[in-house]
Amino acid sequence: MLETGKISALQMGMIIYPVLVSTAMLGGPNVMAQAARNDLWLTPFWSSLIGFLSVFIAIQLHKRFPGMTIIEQGKAIAGTVPSAIMGLLYLLVLLQVSGVIVREYADFIAIFLKETPLSVISSALIVVCAFAVKGGVEVLGRTAQVFFPMFIVPLLLMIGLVFPALDPGNLFPVLDRGLLPSIKGAITPLGWYSEVFLISYLLPVLANRPQGTKAAVWTVAGAMITMTIVNLVTLFLMGDALPNILFPIMDTARYVSIADFFENFENMESAVMAIWVIGAFIKVSMFYYATVLGTAQCLNLTCYQPLIWPIGFLIVLFSFWGIPSFAELGAITLLAIPAILAWSFCFWPGCLLLYAIVRGKRSKAKEVPSG
Repeated sequence: MLETGKISALQMGMIIYPVLVSTAMLGGPNVMAQAARNDLWLTPFWSSLIGFLSVFIAIQLHKRFPGMTIIEQGKAIAGTVPSAIMGLLYLLVLLQVSGVIVREYADFIAIFLKETPLSVISSALIVVCAFAVKGGVEVLGRTAQVFFPMFIVPLLLMIGLVFPALDPGNLFPVLDRGLLPSIKGAITPLGWYSEVFLISYLLPVLANRPQGTKAAVWTVAGAMITMTIVNLVTLFLMGDALPNILFPIMDTARYVSIADFFENFENMESAVMAIWVIGAFIKVSMFYYATVLGTAQCLNLTCYQPLIWPIGFLIVLFSFWGIPSFAELGAITLLAIPAILAWSFCFWPGCLLLYAIVRGKRSKAKEVPSG
């Protein structure tokens, strides 16, 4: 086993929660409102269903093949040659998605750092993430544990400060066009919630494995509740204008004005940027770690550390390859990337699980009790 570190189920949840929420919180309300309008409060429920399904698939695969990641499980289920082809495609997906996440981060930060080249912003993020990945899963778990309050508290503070300006009347009429618009609005977020399948890389290193299922389910539920609250707050504040606002959470921050400290809105905007930076750091680090570890397992290496910097360079390269502009990035993240994520993190592992059940395949090695 390439990874010898251990994390708790709670730390796993603290890693995966920002992975699910960070991207969805920034532009999610705008994306969901375009189809669902004032019924976007219901959309996170529909999209979270694929998250719960992904958790079920990851847990069942882990029970059949304990101590293995999805790359190793593919080898055990499909055989050497088919698994090599599937593993290569899977790693290319991880690289591409990692590049898109880094590009999203760079484009957003560029709003504040207008004179800084995107390549510098992207490279700086990858360098920081590389040191976290090099430290292994224990460093990722402890980092997520330290940053988790910094991710949550500014969001709660902003919601509390803007609360007097909210108009619940913007919620009505409820479901005047039926359930279909809210379901359509869930198409793009389906990909975001399927990212919970990354627990496949964390379940083998849990110190308290029996708690892994509960932690994963609560993580998806927490992400669903968070997105529902964010959707309601932005809807109550912006009403019919919500589908036309690219980053609703940023505009929510601009409404905050209390005493002299918040007289200049940049203070609360900085808090929103801090949320996004922390979330992006944890999310990129997790995808980065999965890519490096998966590549080492595909190549049957004895350690993954030598791959960190080459793969980091490729992630930066992929953040620009095929993404010439911010508009093109928006088109990619709206449908293409969510479809790829849903296929790679839910449907393909689901097919592997079904094949393993039909053929009666499971690991001969018994799972060693943890803790």
